[in-house]
Amino acid sequence: MRKHKSPVKASKQALKRKERNTSYKSAVATVTKRTLAVIASGDKAEAQKALKEVQSLIDGAKTKNIMHHRTVARKISRVASKVAKMGK
Repeated sequence: MRKHKSPVKASKQALKRKERNTSYKSAVATVTKRTLAVIASGDKAEAQKALKEVQSLIDGAKTKNIMHHRTVARKISRVASKVAKMGK
């Protein structure tokens, strides 16, 4: 175990951040999965609502520096393109 206070505190902070980030990423994955299920059901109006929710949550991950901005853009783009293809 570390003897000095600052490394002990830093390690506690890192654990808290890791837990918070993991929780947020899990929420993003859950909402994305739910949205893809709605898309598979074929209800376009519901899919657009779900897309809005996914975009909001994923953008929050970018704002909080939990996910890289390009990862965020890629995830949103993939879900949005699936919603856009529903009408065709």
